[in-house]
Amino acid sequence: MNDLMSGRMKTLLIFIAAVVAIHFLTIWAAPRLIMQVVMNGSRAQALNMQNRAAFSAPITAASRDVVMPSPDMLYSMCVFDLSKGPVRVSANPGLKSYWSIALYAANSDNFFVVNDRQAGGAPVDLWLVGPESKSAVTPTGSKLIASPSTQGFLLMRVLTGNYETEKSVVEPARRTLRCDQP
Repeated sequence: MNDLMSGRMKTLLIFIAAVVAIHFLTIWAAPRLIMQVVMNGSRAQALNMQNRAAFSAPITAASRDVVMPSPDMLYSMCVFDLSKGPVRVSANPGLKSYWSIALYAANSDNFFVVNDRQAGGAPVDLWLVGPESKSAVTPTGSKLIASPSTQGFLLMRVLTGNYETEKSVVEPARRTLRCDQP
């Protein structure tokens, strides 16, 4: 009887250990795998957004590139790769309505955001450096941002209440986004 209980206890402990290991592996791996698809998948390849800004089409009822995309937002993106040096991100939307630029690490952690209110009408000029950068010479007027990963993702959102009537204003505004390796 003791051998039977000992065997069941051992099986239960192995099962619990396996569940815990799978849980932690999923929590650690899932964000990284998702970001690899976002940064290197077919859509990223088609938009050619490696260290350059890409501008996706306005959201429609059929759009499903992002889970539950907002038809009130225009999205612009850039995959930045800091392995060969800094990347300069700049934009000057000049809009009175909402816009934001968010930076994400390779594990999907959001590590920096700037929006229309924080910018106060001024242009955005960011100098992104990698986690291994000990020091960086930042161009005059640029804000130094240290990325926690060598590769990451930039997402710019521009609010549009009615794209067709605001197109002549919001399209040029979002297309001021630059993501370049100098």
